[in-house]
Amino acid sequence: MHTRRTWRRPAPHLWRAERVLGVAVLVVGGFTAPAEAQRPAMAASKCIECHRTLPDARFATPVERYEDDIHRGQGFSCVDCHGGDPTRDDKAAAKAPATGYRGAPRGAAQIAMCARCHSDAEFMRRYAPQQRVDQATEYATSIHGRRLAAGHGNVATCTSCHGVHGIRSVGDAQSPVFPTNVAATCGACHADPAHMGDLPTDQLADYRTSTHFDAMTRRNDLSAPTCNDCHGNHGAAPPGIEDIGHVCATCHAVFGTRFEASVHSLIFSCVECHGNHAIQPSRDEMLGITEGAVCITCHSEGETGYEVAARLRGGIEGLKVAVDAAEALTARIHNAGMQVAEQELALAEARTRLTLARTEMHTTDPEAVEPVLEEGHELVRSVEAAGAVQLEELRFRRVGLGISLAAILVVVVALWLKVQQLDRRHRVGHHAAAVERLPDGE
Repeated sequence: MHTRRTWRRPAPHLWRAERVLGVAVLVVGGFTAPAEAQRPAMAASKCIECHRTLPDARFATPVERYEDDIHRGQGFSCVDCHGGDPTRDDKAAAKAPATGYRGAPRGAAQIAMCARCHSDAEFMRRYAPQQRVDQATEYATSIHGRRLAAGHGNVATCTSCHGVHGIRSVGDAQSPVFPTNVAATCGACHADPAHMGDLPTDQLADYRTSTHFDAMTRRNDLSAPTCNDCHGNHGAAPPGIEDIGHVCATCHAVFGTRFEASVHSLIFSCVECHGNHAIQPSRDEMLGITEGAVCITCHSEGETGYEVAARLRGGIEGLKVAVDAAEALTARIHNAGMQVAEQELALAEARTRLTLARTEMHTTDPEAVEPVLEEGHELVRSVEAAGAVQLEELRFRRVGLGISLAAILVVVVALWLKVQQLDRRHRVGHHAAAVERLPDGE
């Protein structure tokens, strides 16, 4: 059995030797990757000692939070992000320009600060070889990155989503970017009218009513989509109308393939029928021409689409009714004590055909849907035929049982009469014998 080996940092003199050779000399956005010699122990950092004593929580709280930071766990200290000299007692000397002090970078400077490590594959391989190193490049393509480049300072950057001090691994349930927390993290900005201005802010409220949110939070399905599954994370942007079908198809692949074959794919996308953030569970009532059906929002009576919608819904309802009736028949036979295993298998197949018909319905082509429905009806008819045979057998059994019970009753009555007859004879004979034993004259 192979045991998992934990990577250990090389000894300091080896680490420094590698850096002298230029293996991990990083220059990204004007910053150099932190050297081992620049990473004093947390306990020896004057930054920590000073900030712990400050009465203002704005400066003291970061020290407390950093104790649980993933970077702290890897040996990084304040100077690696903020610069400065953590060995100086004097504040002015510790933050002198010559020490490389950067303070709290914001905007583009913050992206560059994080990218100096996270964009270098050679450096990141020492800590997280599997982690992507294109986040900064991808961020530049996002709506956030483009607005930042255009001069808008009030946009999300790295710390907006990952936090500042106390940054946790993406897989940590307390991380703001853990799947169950992503919506609230995005909503911190996108649900705030003061922050978003004229842009809509109802996405979070809508998402919390959706079947996706229900699956994520109530059914504990971490694979259910949240904001970044549809919009991206570092490269976040609204999908274009022509791309929405592809986005949905990353999970709903079969439905996406069928929809691509429909005439609807040329003129709109999934959201026209299903919505976007407030997506509800699909129901058969969405199809057809009755009240609540989405088809009639576009199609009116007399149009081909109207007739097709009615035809598709009628076919699906017909199979549903047939399956329900066959299930009731099978349950009745089963309750009578007869074997119905084959019928139950056939019914399971019929229900599968019903599901497939709902899938094929996305083609909006009756010629694709109706053969599947017919296969379902064939299965139902086989169940009904088997049920009719079993009902006849059950009737035969009941008639036979009735005749048997009647015959048994006749035998029982005859035996009872015979017993009564023998009993009377016995009493008469006993009386005659008693009379004979009496003395004369009595």
